Amino acid sequence: MYDIKRLEAGQQKLQQAQQIVGLDLSGGHPQQPQLTCSVIAAPANRANPNAVPNASPNPSEATHMTLLTLRRRRSLQRRACLLSILAAFVFGMALGVVVPMFGLPRHLDSHSDADADSPPELMQMVAVEPLSSYRVEFIKEANAELSAEQVFRNAFHLEQDKDAPDSMVVKKLDTDDGTIKEFHVQRTASGRYRKGPERRLSKKVAERLVTSQETVSPSPSAASQHQAGLIEDDVFWGPTVERALPKGFASQDQLAWERFVGEQGRVVRLEQGCGRMQNRLVVFADGTRACARYRQNTDQIQGEIFSYYLGQLLNITNLAPSAATVVDTSTPSWAAALGDITQAQWKERRPVVLTRWLADLEPAGIPQPFQPLERHLNKHDVWNLTRHMQPEGQAQAQAQTQGLLKRLGAASSPGSAHQSNAIEETGTGTATATATGTAMASGALVQRLIELAQWSDLIVFDYLIANLDRVVNNLYNFQWNADIMAAPAHNLARQSASQLLVFLDNESGLLHGYRLLKKYEAYHSLLLDNLCVFRRPTIEALRRLRAAGAGRRLRDLFERTTSAGVRDVLPSLPDKSVKILEERIDRVLGQVQKCQGS
Repeated sequence: MYDIKRLEAGQQKLQQAQQIVGLDLSGGHPQQPQLTCSVIAAPANRANPNAVPNASPNPSEATHMTLLTLRRRRSLQRRACLLSILAAFVFGMALGVVVPMFGLPRHLDSHSDADADSPPELMQMVAVEPLSSYRVEFIKEANAELSAEQVFRNAFHLEQDKDAPDSMVVKKLDTDDGTIKEFHVQRTASGRYRKGPERRLSKKVAERLVTSQETVSPSPSAASQHQAGLIEDDVFWGPTVERALPKGFASQDQLAWERFVGEQGRVVRLEQGCGRMQNRLVVFADGTRACARYRQNTDQIQGEIFSYYLGQLLNITNLAPSAATVVDTSTPSWAAALGDITQAQWKERRPVVLTRWLADLEPAGIPQPFQPLERHLNKHDVWNLTRHMQPEGQAQAQAQTQGLLKRLGAASSPGSAHQSNAIEETGTGTATATATGTAMASGALVQRLIELAQWSDLIVFDYLIANLDRVVNNLYNFQWNADIMAAPAHNLARQSASQLLVFLDNESGLLHGYRLLKKYEAYHSLLLDNLCVFRRPTIEALRRLRAAGAGRRLRDLFERTTSAGVRDVLPSLPDKSVKILEERIDRVLGQVQKCQGS
């Protein structure tokens, strides 16, 4: 056996003995001591009980061997550790991959006799799918990334997180139980959204709404009688509203304006106005005025003129007549305005869009049904407007008239002379008869309905072209300014005499707005997802346009209405924009089908 302490003691005694005797194994120089390991055999007299216990062993009987160094011992320990880790890894791989690949034993195939006596309910719980049918897969979260339509459908408020630009707080109405829910969404690099857990902000109101409708709503026959002429097929404005709509700008107005700009018009001067930057108010020789849109980038000129063409194809008469032309002072049309053109820093041979000047315009606000938290419009909302028109007496008629006008009042600027405000002020403090109150309320109701019908076209039109500079501008800034929805809408005006809404400045449509869909698509979908009343002529024209090819129709109109000089400097609508437009047309038609199905 090995005994290190005795080994060291034996070495010391051996060295001392060599020094005494004077043993020199290396020619007179003392040899360096070497640490050895001796195998010490048991003494012969160990078995004798009378032997002296402390007697030292005989050095000649010990066998010496070289002791392993500490470095080699550590090396062996490291190798053993690595081998154990490798063995554990191989064992884990065998359990996690190899065994599932070949399948585990079917433990449930054979049952003991005792299991046969178990109750049927217990046997159904035990009879699960065999283990051999399972495979190892990575855990994947269901619906980890959602589209903008899935996330923002029925949403009425968005608030961007200031600390995280790609995150926002969404409040939406759950149509299943009528509750308002709030959740966070984060926009991913692919343009989709990752949704967080929902938080309910209100109680279920479905039962309460049903009860209130039963108490205040008349019979279905009375409802259908009062809705006759207002709503058709549950989703279209009826003939009463269609006949009351302002005429707007017909195709004859467009043809006359194109002929005037291309042949008859002679520009005499340019004045400041018509918006920002380098836009100018153009004055012709006969006194006609027009707003000239000038941009360094031609895509905004394309967006303006092709958005106008789209409105023409959809029979939307709310866009003022517009025409594209080229600034060329060598022609009689622009020669007289050379000084003003130089002062405006316009360049020669640049395309501009001339839109006919409209003098009698006033700011237009966003109607209450499209403001948070009431951003929706369907046949039930129309019925809620009409059911106030049943006066039972003189005083009640006046009260209902005042209440209706107050509820339907548009959000307009303090200085705007809106007709409904004038009617309300006229009726204040005046005792009117039942017939008079009914007539006034009916007039205010029709006025409000024709405004909402024009807003139906506005929502569809702005969604198709992805316009950023109108309602989306208010929706986006609502997170910083809660009162902005009560302010006049951007690039929207109303003719004082006819109450026609005019859709102004559509330069961001079809090109610039399409490039920013990843950021603003949520705001584009807010109004469309909650709109379920449309103008039938607009939807029918949209279906015809989709069948005939929107890109081909727009390009044909561009070729037919512009001169060769315009086409040389202004490109046609690109294929990418045509593809996105067709997708958005399908989205609008799908919304109509969804409203019809519900």
